[in-house]
Amino acid sequence: MKPKPAAFVLLPLCLTLSAFSNDPLQDMKARMDQAAAKFNGMTADVEYVKYTDVLAEKTSQTGNLVIEKNKHGDVQALLNFTQPDPESVSFDKHIVRVYLPKIKTVNVYDFGKQAEQVEQFVMIGFGTSGTELAQSYDMAILGPDTVNGQKTTKIELVPRSADVKKYVTKIELWVPQEGDPYPIQEKVYQPSKDYQVSIYSNLRINPKLPPDAVKLKTPPDVKIVNQK
Repeated sequence: MKPKPAAFVLLPLCLTLSAFSNDPLQDMKARMDQAAAKFNGMTADVEYVKYTDVLAEKTSQTGNLVIEKNKHGDVQALLNFTQPDPESVSFDKHIVRVYLPKIKTVNVYDFGKQAEQVEQFVMIGFGTSGTELAQSYDMAILGPDTVNGQKTTKIELVPRSADVKKYVTKIELWVPQEGDPYPIQEKVYQPSKDYQVSIYSNLRINPKLPPDAVKLKTPPDVKIVNQK
């Protein structure tokens, strides 16, 4: 049997090794790119813990989150809080609606030109590719960490835009070391030294969603208030 040239013997090994790099950040970006390409929605139970620096106190809300990305790339999301008080927040392009059941009121916020920033915050870690994140943030791998017994990689995102820095100084993501790179925890820091931690559980990626999954559900007699 005629021996195979060395190049043909080594080629499969070289292709295998090329899928990995010695740069953890590049590897993470590649994982995020692959996940974003197939992302069209998610559901999760969430806990939001907010720290207010001037009061030196923490408050928390729990509920569930649904995100849907349609074939045109448009994003809609619905966040339903159940504890300590019922409250629903919907995101639809540049419009954010906050429904307060106790007073039967929907506060409407039109973010106009800031719509892209709002959508990006909603999609941080979910459907946003590593390449897109790197365009808007300085990214860094802070190292391994463990969250609720799960091994993760901690990522730091520092906004490049001066406008964004007025509201957010940095974001930290905790991404599982194995499997899809969707964060199980996020932390958003503000210039006021306030911060918010988002903790995700029972995460389902690309579930089959009903047609009204991200529709804000309100009674017919609800009061609509347009906020400036």
